[in-house]
Amino acid sequence: MKIYKVGGAVRDEILGLEPKDTDWLVVGSSVAEMLKLGYKKVGKDFPVFLHPETNEEYALARKELKSGYGYKDFEFIFTPDVTIEEDLSRRDLTINAIAKDSNDMLIDPFNGQSDIKNRIFRHVSDAFYEDPLRALRVARFKSQMPNFDIHESTKVALRKISESDELKFLSNDRVWREVEKSLHSKFEEFLYVIKEYNLSHPWLTSIDNIPSFISDKPEIKWCQVSEINKFNFALKLDIPKSYDRQLALWKKFCNYKPDRDISYKIDFYSAFSRNNLEETKYTLNFFSSLQEKCLPIIEEYSNFNFGELFSKENKSPETVKIEKLKEIIEKHEK
Repeated sequence: MKIYKVGGAVRDEILGLEPKDTDWLVVGSSVAEMLKLGYKKVGKDFPVFLHPETNEEYALARKELKSGYGYKDFEFIFTPDVTIEEDLSRRDLTINAIAKDSNDMLIDPFNGQSDIKNRIFRHVSDAFYEDPLRALRVARFKSQMPNFDIHESTKVALRKISESDELKFLSNDRVWREVEKSLHSKFEEFLYVIKEYNLSHPWLTSIDNIPSFISDKPEIKWCQVSEINKFNFALKLDIPKSYDRQLALWKKFCNYKPDRDISYKIDFYSAFSRNNLEETKYTLNFFSSLQEKCLPIIEEYSNFNFGELFSKENKSPETVKIEKLKEIIEKHEK
């Protein structure tokens, strides 16, 4: 039984970066032996274990045989005779296919160190085609390491994955994880790769334009991409609620027409409340032309205490709120 440090942790060490996570690979062992040593099995499709003390992930070396579409139908072989080289051969990029043993010796059968030195993204083998998500991972790595270039052979591989139409078999969750990591990096680089190699269908459709980002906040980046593409961007992708809320506010201010009549304005302003006031104020920071006009109205309406007014007026609460909102609007727009 031998244990190796593998993947991104080894790559980051070579790059002089602090690894965010450490993955460990176990060669020459079995499920029974790992359990006997106190490791806790957590992997469903293939054996991944948590170390009894550090809680870090340890995976048995494995080979994969694809039997269907996407990344659902695979046969996994994780017998003790699977070698370190066989396991590394199924990884996505050469820079991620390097292992380090207990003596700090590097096992690098696919020249990943050379590609790190020359700043190249190069896929390891034809196993790259077996999981279409790897195309999106290349785009994500480009966002995280923008000074790396994609090797010509890998450019061909990206186009082949696009032509295979297998991206549609990916799950929403797997796609979003790559997108979200990219949003925390240089998202424009991710989008350039998606657009250049036609990887947008079906999850990231309508990337006709890529904006210059004005904020590091991922939700704002998402709003900017949506706006510049007429709010048709990635409509099939199910995004977290925080992105949905931010996008709804962004779209509302983008579409606001200040020259419309009072009925239109009442309908516009009635959507704001104390519940979304802070998000609204934050969003208006990006709409300087509207901030001075809209914010005083939104703040006064959202903070107004309607309880006393409801008890005095012999009208429905909805009518009272509309009349008060009209009064607030007219006062601020004199």
